[in-house]
This record gives sequence, structure tokens and C-alpha cells, in this order.
Amino acid sequence: MALIYEFPPKLSRTEKQAKAINDLAEHRKISRQMYRNLILAGIIFVLAVIVKVILIKVLLMAVAVANAAVGVLLYRYYSLSRDTRLYTRIYPDKTEHLQKLGLLGDMLEVTIYYDEVEKSGQDPRGNMCFHLKAAERSAFYKIDRKGERREYQPKDGILVLRFIDTKAKLTLIDKLHEEIKYPKKNYNVITDDDDYYSEEDMEWDKLHKHGL
Repeated sequence: MALIYEFPPKLSRTEKQAKAINDLAEHRKISRQMYRNLILAGIIFVLAVIVKVILIKVLLMAVAVANAAVGVLLYRYYSLSRDTRLYTRIYPDKTEHLQKLGLLGDMLEVTIYYDEVEKSGQDPRGNMCFHLKAAERSAFYKIDRKGERREYQPKDGILVLRFIDTKAKLTLIDKLHEEIKYPKKNYNVITDDDDYYSEEDMEWDKLHKHGL
């Protein structure tokens, strides 16, 4: 079956080098942000130790812990989203996908056939949600950090896919919305016939402003 879209795309040697340079710059940027958060948290914690008022001491410690946690979690999330093992392969009849599952390093491996999808949509975060019928050919596996695979059962029959590559999601919506039963909106297309002007129209609307 012909491949419609693949992520990550196959890159030339020059493109791989450019991507590596860009990834390294982004990694340094997020690392500096994490260290700034940790240093600031340390300073706030020292102030909390010095302060004698209990209420202020507790508040400062809470702020220090929260600041450190935000820095570490952001770095962790960035690292997980940059995992080179993640992929998406979209075919006319199915999608093969590998994504992170939580922040502990587990992964979700998915092969979903469109004829086993009852309907699909997006949640408030923009993730694709597939409401499944009885999955006979579709397969879902949870892979832990040790590489052990276990069958994964989508909660309430709803499979949630998170795409780190927006183009993959748009490919499903634009090219395969009928196959995945996605409620794509149909907009009226204005044709040349819709913009036809009679001689009478030209008399009162010489600038083609349609009365506006």
C-alpha cells in the first residue's frame, strides 16, 4: 500500500546536519532555562531559611519547590518530545504511530485501521481521538523503558494520538477525513458565476463593492 505521509521524513546528509545543529541549539536553550529555574529556586529557598516569619517561610519554600519542578518538568517534556524513535506513517487504509505515554518514558505503539473507526475528532488540547469499534486488525502495545511490550486497551474504546508533527494530523484531516469519519466542515466555494454582474448591477455598483 502506498505511503501517503511519513514522519520523520527522510533527510539528505546536508539536511541532517542542519537539523542536528538546530536541535543542539534548542537543547542548550532549554537547558539554560532549567538551570535558571533551579538557581532561582535555590536563592528563594535560602531566603526562606533566613526569614523567621513562619507563614512567609512556608510560602517561599513552596515557591522554590514549584519553580524547580517547572524547570525540571519542562526539560523532561522537551527531551521526551525529541525522542528520535517516535514516528508516524500514514497509509490509505491505516496509520502506524509511536508516541510517548506519560512522563516516565513509556511508549504507545499503534496500528489503527480506518474501517474499525466509528468516528474521530479532537480534544481541547488538539489531540486526535478515535472512537473504535471492535478492533480486530488494529493493534495497540505499551512499551516500557526496558523494551517490554504489553497489549494496551484504550480507555472507553477511545484511542488518543498525540502528534509532535502537526503536518501528520493535518494530513489525516485533509486527505482522509472520510476514512476516519472526521466531521470536516464544508465551506461554500465562490465561483466566477457567483460574482456575475449584470448591466443593471454595474449602474449602481461600479466599484464592485456588492453594496457594502
